[in-house]
Amino acid sequence: MFSWIKSLIGLDNRKKLNLEYTLDMVESGKQAVEIYCLVDGLKKKIKDPEKLWGYGSYISANGKKYFVGIKDIEVLNSMKSLNPEIRADGLLIFDVCPPVLKYLRRKHSVYESDRAKDVTIEETPLEPAATIDYEPNSTLEIKIGMKSPKTNEVHSFKNLHITPDLGYAKIDNSYFPLPEIKKDKTKEFLMLESVSVSPQNIPEFFKRDLVLIKSNFSAVLTDQAKKISVIEESFEPIVRINTGEKGWLEFGLGYKAGGLTLPFHDVSKCQNAYIQADNYNFVKLDKNVIEQTKKYLAVLQGEPTTDGFKVPINRFFSLEEFIESIGGEKILSQEYQKFLDDITDFQADEKYGLSASIENRLSEIGIRLRPYQRAGIHWLSWLSRHYLHGILADDMGLGKTIQTIISMILTLDVDEEDRIHSMIICPKSVVRHWAREILRCSPNFFVYEYVGSNRNRKVFQDNRHCTFITTYETATNDIEMLKQVPFRYLVLDEATKIKNPHAKRTKAAKAINALHRVCLSGTPIENRPSELWSIFDFLMKNHLGASAGFFERTYGRPIVNGDKAAAEALSRRINPFVLRRLKSHVAKDLPDKIEVHEWCQLTNEQQSLYAQIQASDAAPAIDSIKAQEKFRISMNILTILMRLKQVCDHPALITKEPVPIFGRSGKFDLVFEKIKEIIDSGEKVVVFSHFLGILDLFQKAILDYKFSYIRIDGSTQNRQALIDRFNEGNDSVALCSLQASGLGITLTGANHVIHYDRWWNPAIEDQATDRVHRIGQDKTVYVYQFLTENTLEEKIATLLEKKRGIADRVIGAAANMEMKWTKDEILELLKPLEGVLDCTVSQLRSAG
Repeated sequence: MFSWIKSLIGLDNRKKLNLEYTLDMVESGKQAVEIYCLVDGLKKKIKDPEKLWGYGSYISANGKKYFVGIKDIEVLNSMKSLNPEIRADGLLIFDVCPPVLKYLRRKHSVYESDRAKDVTIEETPLEPAATIDYEPNSTLEIKIGMKSPKTNEVHSFKNLHITPDLGYAKIDNSYFPLPEIKKDKTKEFLMLESVSVSPQNIPEFFKRDLVLIKSNFSAVLTDQAKKISVIEESFEPIVRINTGEKGWLEFGLGYKAGGLTLPFHDVSKCQNAYIQADNYNFVKLDKNVIEQTKKYLAVLQGEPTTDGFKVPINRFFSLEEFIESIGGEKILSQEYQKFLDDITDFQADEKYGLSASIENRLSEIGIRLRPYQRAGIHWLSWLSRHYLHGILADDMGLGKTIQTIISMILTLDVDEEDRIHSMIICPKSVVRHWAREILRCSPNFFVYEYVGSNRNRKVFQDNRHCTFITTYETATNDIEMLKQVPFRYLVLDEATKIKNPHAKRTKAAKAINALHRVCLSGTPIENRPSELWSIFDFLMKNHLGASAGFFERTYGRPIVNGDKAAAEALSRRINPFVLRRLKSHVAKDLPDKIEVHEWCQLTNEQQSLYAQIQASDAAPAIDSIKAQEKFRISMNILTILMRLKQVCDHPALITKEPVPIFGRSGKFDLVFEKIKEIIDSGEKVVVFSHFLGILDLFQKAILDYKFSYIRIDGSTQNRQALIDRFNEGNDSVALCSLQASGLGITLTGANHVIHYDRWWNPAIEDQATDRVHRIGQDKTVYVYQFLTENTLEEKIATLLEKKRGIADRVIGAAANMEMKWTKDEILELLKPLEGVLDCTVSQLRSAG
C-alpha cells in the first residue's frame, strides 16, 4: 500500500528541496524576500517562486525532480498570504506583517539583512494619548494620537502607518500593537488629531471633556496647562468703603472666590458661566448672587465713579443695608470705621467749648448756655462737619433756636471763605424773632427777612454770606427761583409744617438745594408715624424708604397697632439723627408744672342747643355711619362735632347773640371767675382757645372789668411788641388763638395757663403750654383744662388719653396722636346726652 501511494504522488523518484530565504527592506518600507534552493551543493535563486506554492509542488534541476518540504510550504504560504508582488527576478515584495515577520524570524532558513534587522516588533501596544498645552490669554491646544511606550511621544493617529490587518502601527522602524478601541467617542477624538479650545470654553473643558479624555486616553498636561485652575468655591460680594470727597462715601464693588477678587463691572459684562480672573484662573459665576447685587444696587442708587460708586454720606445707613442685603465681605477704611464709631457711639459734650469770640459775645448779651445746650450745639456741629442732617427735637422751651444759631455761627467761623448763603424757613409769626436772635448773637451777620411784597430777589446775588429768613408760604411761592440758589444751611423751624408729603410747601422745601439740613420740632410726630417719613424725606431721601407707602407698611401701621419690634427698628434707624431732651430731664431747675382739670355743667340754653344739634344733625349722621362698611370721617361729621364743641363753650357761638355774656355758659362763667382770682393774686394768665369768637367774648368782658390785656391771633401785626409788653409790663391777661400762638413765642411773664377748649391733638396744647413753662420761668406754672361734664368734651378727653404714647416709642418724645377716630369712637362722640335731655331729643325727633 505504501508503494502504491508513493507511486501515486510521484515521489518515488524525487528528492526534497532545501530552501533558504533572505529578508530585506526596500525604499517603500515594504518587506523584500529572495528565495534560494540548494541543489548538489550549489545555491541557486528561484525566479519563479509561484511554482513552489502548495503541497506537491516540485522543481526540476539537473534532470532531477525536487519537491518542497512541508516546513518550507508553511513558510511559503505565510508569505503567499500577504499577496506579495512577484517581480521578474523572483523577488517577493509585500507589506510588513509583524506576526508573519515574527514567524519568519523563528525559522533557521530565514536570513535578514541589516536593514531588515533594524525593524523591531514591540510587545507593548501604543496607548491613546492627548497632550494638552496652554498659552496664557490664548487658546488651549490638545494634540490627540497614540503614545509610544518607548519615547512617550504622541503621534497623530492620522499620520501613523497602520498595517493592513489594522493590528499594528509603524513608528520609525518599530511596529507597535494597536489597542482595541471600542468607544465611539475615543475614535472620534483620535480622528480629530488636534483641538483648540477658546478661553471661554476652557473651564467647561476641564470640568467635563478632560474627565472623558483621562478615562480613555493617557493625558499629558504641559507645565503651563497644569497651572490652570477652575474655581467653583463660594462666590460672594465684597465691598470696600472709604470716605471720599466732602459729603460722600465711595465704595468699590466686586466678588471674591477662592482667594481671588473679581471687579464688579467685569463680572456684570460677562455672559458666560465662567470668567477668566487672570492668566490661569477661571471662576464660576453665581448668577443669583450677581442679579441680587444688581437689584439692591439699583435700589441704593449709587452714582458711578471711575473706581466704583458713591453715595451721599447721609445715606450711610442705606449703604450698610445694601451690604447686609447682598451678604459677603465688608472692608472699611480707617476713616470710614471712625465715622461709624462716631455715629453709633457719639456722645454730645455738655462742656463743649465755643470760640472765644462767641463765648465773649454770649457773656455780653447775658446768655448762659446750659450743659444740655452745649451738648446740642456739639451735636449739630458734628452733623454739619460730617455733612449729615438731623432733627433737633428738644422739648418746648429748651432753646432750640439759640442752639441752631450758634452751631451755624461756629460752622461759618471755620469756613470763613465759604460765602454760600443760608436760609431759615419758619412760621410768619417768628420771622422777626429769628432775625433778632441771630443779630443779637452775631451783630456782624448779614440777615435778610425775605417776606412780604417788597422782597428783593437780587439780594441772593450778594457776595456776602447772608442768612435769609422766610416763611413756608413765601418759599412755596418763590420755589422756582429759590431752588436755583445753593444754600449751606437750610433750617426748617416747626418742621411739622412739612408732615404732609403731598402739600405744596413740603414739595417746595424738598426742592431747595442745601448742603446741610436741620429740622426743629418739639413734636416731630404730631399726628401719626408717617409724618416722620416726610420730614426725613426732606433730610435724607430714602432713609426711611423710597415712598410713604413703604414706610406705612413697614413701620406706620405696625407701630399704630402696637408692634414694639417695628417701633424699635424705626427708633434705631433714626436715632443718630434725632436729638431729643425733655425739660424734666435737662432743665431740672425749671419750676413745677401743675395740671388741674376743672369740670362744669351745661346751662339750660346749652342743653337745649346741644339736643337740637343731636336730633337734627347728629342722629342722621349716626344712622349713616352705622350703614357704612368702610368708615371715613367726612367734613359733615367734623362740622357737627365742631358745633357741639361751640355749644359747650358758649351759646353765643351758635346763636350769634353776644349779649348777655354771663349766665349762659357754665364754662365761661367758671373760667372768668378763675381769671379774676389770678389777677387778684397779682399774677398773670394766658387763655388759649381755638375759637376766635370766645376770644371776642373774653375781650369784651375784660374791657368791662377794666383789666389790662393783650391779644394774639392770626391777624396780629405787632406780635413781638405785644409779647414784650406782656412779659415786662402790667398786662394781666393774654388772650391767644391756639393755632396762632402755639409757636415761636415766649410768655414767661405769666405762670397760669387756661385751655378753654380741648383741641383734637394734646401735643398742640402742650406746645401752647410750653410758651409759659420754659427756660426763663421762675414760678410754678398752673395749667387748667376746663371740661363740660357728660358731653363730647369729656369723651374726647378720654379717647385722647388712649392714643398717647406712639411718639414716645419711636423717638422718645412726649407727642400724641391726632384725632384719627374709629367708627365706634365717632359714634361714642355723637351719642345723645343722657338723663334730662333724653325726653327733649325724643320730642324733637318726633316733631322732625
